[in-house]
Amino acid sequence: MRTGVGLLSLLLLISSSAWASTAELILFNGNVLTVDANFSKAEAIAVRGDKILAVGKNDEVLKLAGPFTQKIDLQEKTVVPGLIDSHRHVHSEARGHYARELKEKLREYPIDWAAVRTKNDFLVQIERMMQRYNFKPGEWVFFPAANYSDSQTAIKIFYEELTAADLDKVTPNNPVALSIGGGTIVFDGVAMVNGKAMEILWDKYGDFIKRYGRYWKDSSGKPTGLLEPPASKIVQHELLPKPAAEFLAPILRKELEEQSSMGVTTVSTRMGHDAIEAYRLLDEANQLKVRIPYGNEDFFAVKDPDALFNRMGNLIGTGSSKLWLNSFTPTIVDGSGSRGATDQKRLVDYGPDGKYFPIGVSLLDPEYRGAVGNYYKDWFLALARSGGRLANMHAQGDRSVRRMLDILEEINQEVPLNGKRWALDHCTLVNPQDIPRAVKLGIFWSCAPKYIEDSAPNIERVYGEKVANTFVVPLKTMLDQGAKVVLETDRVVYIWKDIELALTRKSSNGKVYGPQERIDKISALKMFTIWGAEYVLRDREIGSLEPGKKADIAIIDRDYLTIPDEEVSEIRVLMTVCDGEIVYVHPEFSAEQGLRPEGAVIATYQELFARK
Repeated sequence: MRTGVGLLSLLLLISSSAWASTAELILFNGNVLTVDANFSKAEAIAVRGDKILAVGKNDEVLKLAGPFTQKIDLQEKTVVPGLIDSHRHVHSEARGHYARELKEKLREYPIDWAAVRTKNDFLVQIERMMQRYNFKPGEWVFFPAANYSDSQTAIKIFYEELTAADLDKVTPNNPVALSIGGGTIVFDGVAMVNGKAMEILWDKYGDFIKRYGRYWKDSSGKPTGLLEPPASKIVQHELLPKPAAEFLAPILRKELEEQSSMGVTTVSTRMGHDAIEAYRLLDEANQLKVRIPYGNEDFFAVKDPDALFNRMGNLIGTGSSKLWLNSFTPTIVDGSGSRGATDQKRLVDYGPDGKYFPIGVSLLDPEYRGAVGNYYKDWFLALARSGGRLANMHAQGDRSVRRMLDILEEINQEVPLNGKRWALDHCTLVNPQDIPRAVKLGIFWSCAPKYIEDSAPNIERVYGEKVANTFVVPLKTMLDQGAKVVLETDRVVYIWKDIELALTRKSSNGKVYGPQERIDKISALKMFTIWGAEYVLRDREIGSLEPGKKADIAIIDRDYLTIPDEEVSEIRVLMTVCDGEIVYVHPEFSAEQGLRPEGAVIATYQELFARK
């Protein structure tokens, strides 16, 4: 009997071992760009569960097939690791794209700036909103902007004419905040509040705001109601109402389907607890089909950051395989466009609000707009002491980059930062002289090619040709000097368009800006894959196609390495695998392969985009 049991156990062990080495999915006869350390190529890839089982030649990998293995003949199509976008605001994009589905559930009440010609026009809209919704006395109300543009009229009303006292006349019973940015993003950190809101803020945070600011004053020294960080962050993250996670989750899922259709399997972003909870709901229901590493922006503008971070402990990297804490972030250290903080001399006016921000919104400079202390510096130091990580942070202008490096060099004397993967995002304007300083500190750069297209022409007009050609997203210079560089989209775009932009550097006006900063295709792919995996702290798990790593895979319709740079934006993604699951199939590939996996999205990117 013992012999029989032993033999049975041995047979079961052999059977179990054989089964464990059997692939569930095999992609073969392909052009597999592994993006491993040698950037080696293969013909086939085998997947079992959520991991890559093998990568190699067709005959070797096909030996791992069993009777139930799904096999897909790629017919020499190209396979790349799932793309990793290091900075894109999927949650705010979803709120904008699908706001009609949420309606009042967002708890936001947009003001139509297209109908505003005078301050009174604006106040009449506020008054009608208050009457229409009959808010309870004491309830916080948020009025974001709809149809806003940087017109001289709107800028003048918001920054010069409108005051808290004006708002009090039409909002006598409620604390109110408004922004000239859409959604809950307080535009470039600037918010306007009424008297009741200021009473609440000054009662609870008066000492904090008086020390760290920032608030605008009139000629008599009285606060006007305009706030900048950290004061505006208190309003945004602690006091303003937030939509419930169960309302946000369905629209986030829709938005993420577009990411899958582009071959994106990981999107890094910054967000507050409302979005975090919505993603968590999706994750718990196994409906999160894109990995979301995030920077938590809820813990900026706290009274005692040292005590907070010590109490929390080092939580960086915690979460699930689909949703994890990547960093803590103050959100921004300057503004956008004319509000980006710069040391460069303006040759001409930069937009209608240039006179209000002659060097941009330089939030890293203390003793400004009611501040006597540098809260950002104190917060960064507290974060470093706790072992935390800074990333997912908007830092657009060269002045902000320089000031950040000044602060980080000071912090480095107490808490060494090299190896901690702290990061600065965007690279809109980077003085090449500052790059070696960042390299010495081990700072990552997350750079958005969009600024070559969207900003370089205006930067040339305002700051001159030299700045436009040497400061804007200087990718090649960074790489040549040994910097850690990844790519981000930071906008609603087909991601392969931004890969092409990094290769060609051709702007919307047809001009090539910084031709010496062009990068090669291999570097661009690494920036959106294995180097991106380093940015999100998961390079041992994702970013390349190697045995033992997570099966995050994209099949594309042409050979990325051999097509002309100008055709990269035309690449179509045929299939996307995330965590070993087929999550997206292009309709033509679906028909060709007879492939309709349960739960996968079968549609073109254009069809998904058109749903908005």
